[in-house]
Amino acid sequence: MVQNNNSNGPGRRMARVGTATAPARRRLIGGFLWPHLRRYRWLLLGAASLNALHGLAVTSQTMLPRYLIDDVLLARGVPEGQRWRRLLALLGLYLVIALVGRMLVWHVSYRLFTYVREQSILSLRTNFFRHVNHLCRRFHAGHQSGELYSYLFGTPLSAVQNYFQQVAMLAPGAILTLVSTLLWVGSWDWLLSGVLLLSASATTLVLAGAQKRIRPLWEDFQSTESAVTGYVAELLRASRDVKLYAMEQKAVADFADRAGQIGRKIYERDIRSHLEWMKNEGVNYACFALLCLAVAWRYLTTAASPSAARMTIGQVQAYLTAFLVLQGPLNLLFDLATLRSGALAGMERIGAVLDTVSTTPEPVGYEAPLPTAGSIVFHDVTFAYEPGRPVLHTINLTIPYGQRVALVGPSGAGKSTITQLLLRFYDPDSGAIRIDGLDIRHCRGPDYRHHFGVVPQDPFIFRTTIRENLCLANPAASAAEIRRACELAYAWEFIRELPAGLDTLVGEGGSTLSGGQRQRLALARALLANPGYFIFDEATSALDTLSERLVQSAVERAVVGRTALMIAHRISTVRHCDRIVVLREGRIVQDGSYEQLVREKGLFHDLVHGQVREG
Repeated sequence: MVQNNNSNGPGRRMARVGTATAPARRRLIGGFLWPHLRRYRWLLLGAASLNALHGLAVTSQTMLPRYLIDDVLLARGVPEGQRWRRLLALLGLYLVIALVGRMLVWHVSYRLFTYVREQSILSLRTNFFRHVNHLCRRFHAGHQSGELYSYLFGTPLSAVQNYFQQVAMLAPGAILTLVSTLLWVGSWDWLLSGVLLLSASATTLVLAGAQKRIRPLWEDFQSTESAVTGYVAELLRASRDVKLYAMEQKAVADFADRAGQIGRKIYERDIRSHLEWMKNEGVNYACFALLCLAVAWRYLTTAASPSAARMTIGQVQAYLTAFLVLQGPLNLLFDLATLRSGALAGMERIGAVLDTVSTTPEPVGYEAPLPTAGSIVFHDVTFAYEPGRPVLHTINLTIPYGQRVALVGPSGAGKSTITQLLLRFYDPDSGAIRIDGLDIRHCRGPDYRHHFGVVPQDPFIFRTTIRENLCLANPAASAAEIRRACELAYAWEFIRELPAGLDTLVGEGGSTLSGGQRQRLALARALLANPGYFIFDEATSALDTLSERLVQSAVERAVVGRTALMIAHRISTVRHCDRIVVLREGRIVQDGSYEQLVREKGLFHDLVHGQVREG
């Protein structure tokens, strides 16, 4: 069966990127990151375990000065030689912990984690790009390319990456440092250890509140950044038109305004985050003062009581040092709260795109191969880009295989929409399109479109060599086939004059080529594919009169025995078509040969005579 998402009515809109619901938010980390981490789980576990050992080494280094003070420097009744042996043993242990437990272990864990991080981010990026690339034209019409690019390489994914690094790489060591330090000092004095634990708990409560207050700021910033990125990317792509209409000053002013928006959002986010950090710092100061009071009280009371186990100077130093050392793990937890807010905002935005369902879904349960030759039938096809505003009304059209059909009519009549439906960029809201009796919704989009050679009015040329641009349609084409296609499209005459011929690198979007050269390359690309069906959308509009006649002659030879749909405003280019279909306001108003329609009173007669008078 075919899954069709158009059941909600005509022109079902794609969901915009927004804030996920609470259940969706809870599954973000597990459902968002884990599929990309699963294959590296043992490496990740190894990196986390080594980092935890690094945290234990930090605790050991923190506690060693206590034994230096009590067992070496202030030890009573210890012979001088034994005192030096103790000192050397402590220093040796310290160096082993530093070199092995911290430096070596940290480096190995960092190497493992960095590999896992980059591989998983690559997997996520690839999955995102694959999904977006397969989404329907409705989705792309509602999202700027710059916005989607920012999801791949901008703040949303970098926020996820930073949070993942903190959690997987730094959090295990920080947590073990915190826990092992509390257990270590707890073996000396449970009361003072309770004070230390209380300070940690107080900080944690502050962090929990900070996370809730910071997260909306990150969401707002990322939303603004995506919108601005898309706008700036559009300005850069339109550099020619900016110069053409002398818009340089306005473009700079617009850029400064949009960049200022990002600056204001960053300022607000960072200042608010800093205020939350100051609250956390204030709690830390209060807790340290409380700890100093508790340690002093405990030291004085045990010194005055002959029955109590006396607190040593080394233990006093260890408690105060432990509190200061614990600021690193606690600050890391605060950073995690901040980064988690940004990561959740980023995951929600990326996840909203990944959860978007195409309105032209691939067939599920039944997939049929497309016949290589068959009649095209539009049966009661109605379609709207926007709900309630149909652009095609009950189109019924049969095109026998091998027929050359021209679609003519005023701008906005629905000519290009018919070809977009035929290419399955969209699915009809009602009715069906069949080829040789097969509903095209039963065919996979990429496989189906492989049977079509399309020459658009404004073809896109990639920033690569001419050869690679041509071979997009047929990667296995031989040099002779490429040259033959270029000669048929009258493109060889300018290609052979280029410094590197077919291996000449062209600018972005074909900016180093003229409009006519781009159209001839697009025509050669379509011919090289050797498809059963052709679509020409104003394919010769950028050519001079002589080149148009030559290319038109080549097109007529190439489409012999194949189906061809030609969209044209210049009636002279469709004179030799087998059939002309005239559209107006989304309806077929005339259908016949050129000779028939030119003699009838109607829209086609008016179009022909209007162009004759203009000529």
